[in-house]
Amino acid sequence: SGNPSFGELLTRVREMTLAAYAHQDLPFELVVEALQPERNLSHTPLFQVMFELDNTPLSEMELPGLTLSPWATENSTAAFDLILSMQETAGGLVGSWEYNSDLFDAATITRMMGHFQTLLEGIVAHPEQRIGELPMLTAPERQQLLFEWNDTHTEYPQHQCIHELFESQVERTPDAVAVVFADQQLTYRQLNNRANQLAHYLRSLGIRPEVLVGICVERSLEMLVGLLGILKAGGAYVPLDPDYPQERLSFMLTDTQVQVVLTQQRLVEKLQKHQVQLVCLDTEWNFIHELNVDNPISGVQAANLAYVIYTSGSTGQPKGVLIPHQSLLNLVFWHQRTFAITCQDRATQLGGTAFDASVWELWPYLSAGASIYLVPSDILGSLHGLQDWLIGQQITVSFVPTPLTEGLLSLGWNHDCALRIILTGGDRLHDYPSATIPFKLVNNYGPTENTVVTTSAMVMAAQQQNTLPHIGRPISNIQVYILNSHLQLLPIGVPGELHIGGKSLAREYLNREELTQEKFIANPFSNDPEATRLYKTGDLARYLPDGNIEYIGRIDNQVKIRGFRIELGEIETVLNQHEAVLQTVVIAREDIPGNKRLVAYLVTHPEQTPTITQLRQFLKEKLPEYMIPGAFVFLDTLPLTANGKVDRRSLPAPDTSHRSIETGFVTPRTATEEIVAAIWSEVLGLQRLSIHDNFFELGGHSLLATQVIFRLHEAFSIDLPLRSLFETPTVAGMCQAINLMGKADTFDAIGVYAATDLNAEAVLDPSICPKNLLIEYVTEPNCILLTGATGFLGAFLLHELLEQTQADIYCLVRSSNVKEAKKKIENNLKSYLLWNEHFSSRIISIVGDLSQPLLGLSFEQFQMMASKIDIIYHNGALVNAISPYSALKATNVLGTQEVLRLATQIKVKPVHLISSLSVFSSNSYSQEQVILEQDNLERSEGLDGYGQSKWVAEKLVMIARSRGLPVCIYRPGSISGHSQTGACQTKDFIWMTIKGCIQLGSIPDIDIMLSLTPVDYVSKAIVHLSRQPESLTKAFHIVNPHSIHFSKLIEWMKSFGYQLEQISYEKWRAELINVTNCSSENALYPLVDLFDGTISEEQMPDQTKQPQFGCQNTLNGLAGTSIICSTVNAELLSTYFSYFIRSGYLSAPSPMIAFG
Repeated sequence: SGNPSFGELLTRVREMTLAAYAHQDLPFELVVEALQPERNLSHTPLFQVMFELDNTPLSEMELPGLTLSPWATENSTAAFDLILSMQETAGGLVGSWEYNSDLFDAATITRMMGHFQTLLEGIVAHPEQRIGELPMLTAPERQQLLFEWNDTHTEYPQHQCIHELFESQVERTPDAVAVVFADQQLTYRQLNNRANQLAHYLRSLGIRPEVLVGICVERSLEMLVGLLGILKAGGAYVPLDPDYPQERLSFMLTDTQVQVVLTQQRLVEKLQKHQVQLVCLDTEWNFIHELNVDNPISGVQAANLAYVIYTSGSTGQPKGVLIPHQSLLNLVFWHQRTFAITCQDRATQLGGTAFDASVWELWPYLSAGASIYLVPSDILGSLHGLQDWLIGQQITVSFVPTPLTEGLLSLGWNHDCALRIILTGGDRLHDYPSATIPFKLVNNYGPTENTVVTTSAMVMAAQQQNTLPHIGRPISNIQVYILNSHLQLLPIGVPGELHIGGKSLAREYLNREELTQEKFIANPFSNDPEATRLYKTGDLARYLPDGNIEYIGRIDNQVKIRGFRIELGEIETVLNQHEAVLQTVVIAREDIPGNKRLVAYLVTHPEQTPTITQLRQFLKEKLPEYMIPGAFVFLDTLPLTANGKVDRRSLPAPDTSHRSIETGFVTPRTATEEIVAAIWSEVLGLQRLSIHDNFFELGGHSLLATQVIFRLHEAFSIDLPLRSLFETPTVAGMCQAINLMGKADTFDAIGVYAATDLNAEAVLDPSICPKNLLIEYVTEPNCILLTGATGFLGAFLLHELLEQTQADIYCLVRSSNVKEAKKKIENNLKSYLLWNEHFSSRIISIVGDLSQPLLGLSFEQFQMMASKIDIIYHNGALVNAISPYSALKATNVLGTQEVLRLATQIKVKPVHLISSLSVFSSNSYSQEQVILEQDNLERSEGLDGYGQSKWVAEKLVMIARSRGLPVCIYRPGSISGHSQTGACQTKDFIWMTIKGCIQLGSIPDIDIMLSLTPVDYVSKAIVHLSRQPESLTKAFHIVNPHSIHFSKLIEWMKSFGYQLEQISYEKWRAELINVTNCSSENALYPLVDLFDGTISEEQMPDQTKQPQFGCQNTLNGLAGTSIICSTVNAELLSTYFSYFIRSGYLSAPSPMIAFG
């Protein structure tokens, strides 16, 4: 620290190193234990970079009759991330670099070698120079960074004003449509005439160059007339958002000292207490429109101000950025030239005028003859609605903020649409477009202080997406420099603060001379008298080897949320003004990728802790909506670092313990509420919420609201207006709205879910997609995820995976803690005679829940699993023969969706879904002879709740497969016990029926066939098939090819000594009803409703017409192995019954008697 000279630094290092040698005998393990660093198996715990210097002379090696020479060798594995080894020789220093090729490529290391050599040469030449000023760049790289990549000079008219460009366009295309809003429009002539009339009126009020004029209007034609009128009068406009709180508007009006504000009559109440002259563009127009329509001569020059836009400030107050016409001109001409804007284009104006992107949405088009369409506010609430509007209005170019753009990219697009370019910016872009979208996507970056756009890049569909889309290169007449804190150029790939120079810089901050001097500094790289300044953005970025720039984040306390640049200190300052708040820290968190939100951490007076509602209301009075934190966390103390500063990294993720303090926690009561709550949980990144929680108090905002509306459309096939969420921002309220539309009655029905349109249910989150991640087939996985390990088949799958692979098996288990989860797995294996102590270390229990977003894991856990796991076996499911679909959906359907989400995060992981033949139990298959493995799931009529849930889950997996995810589907039939040990589950319909019949002493004489498939065959077959590359994308029926008649089962049971009377189905059912009415001890008590008394014996299904299941894929895949399905015979059944008797499930029969 302190930027010492190299000599001083050398002395410090020597002293520290010698001091360390005094403790060299301290065991390494104790150091690690004392420091407790974050542990990661990919690297050593304390350091990953090493420097070696060998300054001992090499001794001559001699052997009689031999000449020995050193031979350089290369290591195939790097011990650390980076090692620089140097050795003193007679010819000087010789060095070698060893590096982790997963982190560095050869070109990067070559550049680093050049930097190191330049640094050494600089030290030798100037040993007393401060280290921050020592050179690192090679001459070619310095030339590249300073000149080649900043060679952006482009000629353009620099001495005009924006409104003059518009006036010239009016002369060329007077009757072309200039602006459209709803069913209103103005031609260029009409817009010019109205703006001229307003300008003449403003000049009569004293508006001249450098005079600021406020404009506070809602989206309307008056908005365009007002902006143009101010510019034509010679003034500079100051946008005042009508939705801003009164205190913020008051500050802006006081800070700018505007004397005139253009507004509308309905907004007068917000402004009338201020000492300004209000001009209502609606109610006063009768007077204004009588004025001259000629272009006024204002005397304004290109160096004069065009507008002032306020951005967030660290002092608790926003700061005004002053932009002259000449800065805006550069943006306009670059835009028109780059995107070939003509009078044939139709562009959009989407954001408010207080958002700096609005100037980009207006002036490049109005000076090129294009038409501007003002986007109706209600359209912005629906992605589908916005898409339909863009297509319907034949929009050709549109700026869309980043979060909305990412939503639009997830939709399907028709190539017939007129849209040719979507421009995006305002936040970090997370997604790449698909190769099939019909328009170009352009990602843009730029602070308000450099007139909206600084760098720009076309975003192409990526083959590999190891990084987020970059922000491109500087636009025309802009220079970008990435510097360290000493204003030294940084090498390619090294992060530093992004500095901007060129033609688009703001003049200064209004009334903030010190801040202006701090942020706008002298340009040390330019001799151009018109480029003497640089703007310090506070953004962290780095150059990529190809000259594009990668945005990394903020280096100060400023963040971008939903396109708005926010000083966190401003929010902290306001929060600290609350009488109950002692300390506060506000940070931006992104616990779910793409969902960045503000979180406030507070220490309050013990006796007067405010409610979240009170805090939000307090902030709403002083800050705009986008600066209100989405979550509040109350702490006893703020965590501190060793030097006493707030340790932001240790601030906990917001939990839900504070939720519903005022309303009481109520869990979802109906299936509709479950679905809506699940959507909210996923969008908001919460694990738990009450149906009465307020969406916006949980951290929701307008852009997240559009995601909710979009997902509700997918879930219920309805088009709720965005305002419905604002009007009833609770789960309960949304469900009422859904029910009123008549779309949710089947979801809330009790019992069978037959009326549900399962195709409408089978909608996979659009974000679940491999997104062109590299797909590699891992033949020998190191880490496997298995769900359902505590179930029957899950136990045998776990056993087979342990036997057939060397991998660690991660088992997702519902449990209160890891220890209990591990015990559940162990007990389950023991119950089926599978436990082996040697396997214990390879079984890793993960506490989670299939029914919860992110599988019940924290975001960090989910990302860790996404990085670690190589392959997924999704066997977990809620199996219940009588539950409706609504009760099974969260686990069986939404759980499958979360598994697929995990499979497409960080790296692609093949998914092996263990489904069920119940997906084909629809009565519409009764006439089929054979159902093949490759047959599509086309029929779902008559499925029970479990069958419906597995049918939808399979559909989701098939959708994921169509998006490029490698998947396999395995459909076991009725799984019976182990063919050798007899170990079997007892909570199975067949065995419960057998036990119930034995307890009754009677059994129905029915004509049905049974297919019993031993579990050891099922598990061995699945694991073997899953390890064959050719199995990917296929489905497999895992069934016993040899069925038996129910009468044969009765015969064998009798031969074991069980006394069973064969009677008609009606009589048997009557006996069952009679017994279960008196007692609950019969095994069939919980299932009695499944034996429908309305079906007579004559109406029982004809087994000659029951579907058969082809299993050729399975047989082909197992050919040549020893995996063969056992035939069901008396011997196998005897093995099962022996196990049932030993385990106490069945009573032993009376001595065997002869029949016949």
